[in-house]
Amino acid sequence: MKPEFRLLFVRLHSLYILLIPPPLHTFIKYNYYSYKPLRKQKSEEELKDKNQLLEAVNKQLHQKLTETQGELKDLTQKVELLEKFQDNCLAILESKGLNPDSETAESQEESSTDHADSMLLLETLQGELKLFNETAKKQMEDLQALKVKLKMKEEERAQFLEQQTLCNSQVNDFATALEEMEHLLEM
Repeated sequence: MKPEFRLLFVRLHSLYILLIPPPLHTFIKYNYYSYKPLRKQKSEEELKDKNQLLEAVNKQLHQKLTETQGELKDLTQKVELLEKFQDNCLAILESKGLNPDSETAESQEESSTDHADSMLLLETLQGELKLFNETAKKQMEDLQALKVKLKMKEEERAQFLEQQTLCNSQVNDFATALEEMEHLLEM
């Protein structure tokens, strides 16, 4: 149904409802002039509740996004420090004539304890770097997921605001039609 016909139908239907006097219990429950159909009251209340819920979720997502960005920044700084530390360790090993990738004749001459300690330190650093990289990747994935959720919530909020605007315009149209009917009834 085209929107113009639908609006005309709604107005005619509301005029028809106004021409038929409401039942007695309607006068008891509501003031006749301030009567709003329960459906509209409920839909307006539901829209307000949904809007408040979306705003609360939006604030939470922004807070989580900020926290995650801070953690990611800290993790990146730690990675840089660990990489510098690893470079320093490799430089120390090379200055002592040790090559962590392959054994040389000079490294065989040094004591096995120094060599084992150096290798253990290097393996520990590499393990920590791998763990850190995995953690950073997971944090990035979480951050991306939060960004997607935030975008979805913002789209839902925009749709909700459109619906609310449409409902408000319909309420205004009904109020105008009601005033016109009251004016016609007074004549």
